[in-house]
Amino acid sequence: MKRGRLELRSRPTVVLTFIVVVLTLVAAVYLMLVSRTAAQGRRIEQLQTEIFRVQRENEQLAVEIAEVSAIPQLGERAAALGFAAPERVEFLPVFE
Repeated sequence: MKRGRLELRSRPTVVLTFIVVVLTLVAAVYLMLVSRTAAQGRRIEQLQTEIFRVQRENEQLAVEIAEVSAIPQLGERAAALGFAAPERVEFLPVFE
């Protein structure tokens, strides 16, 4: 039988073709999802590495701040800037 220019195929061939197309689409979607998940996993690892690096940098900066703000260091820096220790200290009364 012919219908126009296209030949009518048997029903099992149409069903088999449909199943192959559906399985191909399912496989393509699955591969797309797996690829996307893997890419997100790599991005998460990069972000974790960046977090650890920034935490180490913050810890190093905290150590540097502690060293610079130590009393002897502040005294040396004040002297280098021209400040001198007070000879006499007077406290003013506080009025409430």
